[in-house]
Amino acid sequence: MSSIKRKKKLSIAQKIALSFLSVIFVGSLLLSLPISQSANSQAQYLDHLFISVSMVCVTGLFTQPVVSSYSSFGQIVNILLMQIGGLGLMTIMAVFLYSIGKRVSYNDKMAISEAINKDGLGDLKSYLKRLFKTTFIIEGLGALLLSIRFIPQFGIGKGIFNSIFMAVSGFCNAGFVNFSTYSLLDYVHDPLVNIVVSSLLIFGGLGFAVWFDLFDQIRKYVTHQKGLKGMFKSFRLHTKVVLKMTLLLLFWGTVIPLIIEYNNPQTLGSFSFLEKVLASYFQSATMRTAGFATMDYTLYKSSSILVFVILMFVGGSPGGTAGGVKTTSIRLVTLFIKGEVMGSDHVNLGHYSVSNNLLRKAVTVFIIYSLVLLGGAFLLCVIHPEHSMLLLLFEAISALATVGVSANLTPILSRTAHIILMILMIAGRIGPLTLYLSFSKPNQKKTQPQYAHADILVG
Repeated sequence: MSSIKRKKKLSIAQKIALSFLSVIFVGSLLLSLPISQSANSQAQYLDHLFISVSMVCVTGLFTQPVVSSYSSFGQIVNILLMQIGGLGLMTIMAVFLYSIGKRVSYNDKMAISEAINKDGLGDLKSYLKRLFKTTFIIEGLGALLLSIRFIPQFGIGKGIFNSIFMAVSGFCNAGFVNFSTYSLLDYVHDPLVNIVVSSLLIFGGLGFAVWFDLFDQIRKYVTHQKGLKGMFKSFRLHTKVVLKMTLLLLFWGTVIPLIIEYNNPQTLGSFSFLEKVLASYFQSATMRTAGFATMDYTLYKSSSILVFVILMFVGGSPGGTAGGVKTTSIRLVTLFIKGEVMGSDHVNLGHYSVSNNLLRKAVTVFIIYSLVLLGGAFLLCVIHPEHSMLLLLFEAISALATVGVSANLTPILSRTAHIILMILMIAGRIGPLTLYLSFSKPNQKKTQPQYAHADILVG
């Protein structure tokens, strides 16, 4: 009885954190089983734990490659961990309970809505069913298209399995490859693999709320023959912000490194123009929390690496499988700064005024995320002073933003550094603010007394 009471007393943040941590622990045990190991596996328990953290947090970093560490059974466990990590354990459990006719408590509904960034509790059951249906349709289409390349290369059975693995890994923004130690470097010039994988990770990073709004408005456009301009105007404000920010980041994330690396013989210098554009576009897309790589990042110039760090910091959009500060938070922070510089009384976004509470939340997320990143990067620099500070920052933001790209550092870092990376991955997947709140007592509200106004000079 006491355990039930303790469960009911858990805050929403604690339920979210506990659900991810429980899956990580169970996953590490399953991956440690002899049936999960390949014949040549060199992985120890901490490697399995690291992989479990990375997969549940849909990151992509690894200390031992999947292809040489896990059997077919182990790779099936990998797929399940990535799928659970992308959708969330509480979401999956709720769908299961709904499917067998069980009730979901109000507190659990609140936790699920918070975990998937759903606005309100209205019609949660149909929303979750639609979420699952959309996920499996997109992953199924991705696997079907990838099988065009992988079946001729690996054979029917292995080709289909690899296609499914890659589709789940792509849509969930996990970034794991189960047939190569070097991610997708062998496919840098393959338009099919590049376009399908990048599309999967962009779809996953947009967020389900955006997808549902897109589907609804496209259906209305087809039914009522609205113009494209009218269809775009009918999108929710959130959808418009996400689409504009996504296109903007994809464009500049492609163009700037393309210009910097255009004549670099170690990266894009020997490529044709279309090959350069394709490679640059893929890196721009994957840096938004995907983790796949078609290039060796140790060969890129420092200025390109810095651009990648910025892209990883921004990340994807709320309610999807991506990490980072999120596109909407960055947009609100920039509007807040602009408003302060211009001396505006309030912040407007289109024909809407943004509430102070929403601005405060965005700025808080931005600051906490920045502090966690700096703290993690600092610790990595202290532990490994022999490595470049920029590459260690690249590693830290890759973990925190649940991206998973690496400048070939992860496997050679110390176990202490691996623990730091695991903490960063967990913080990034759950959210630094949610993780912080999970350590506080539920329903604890502190009323601050109000004193005379502080007289402090700023700037």
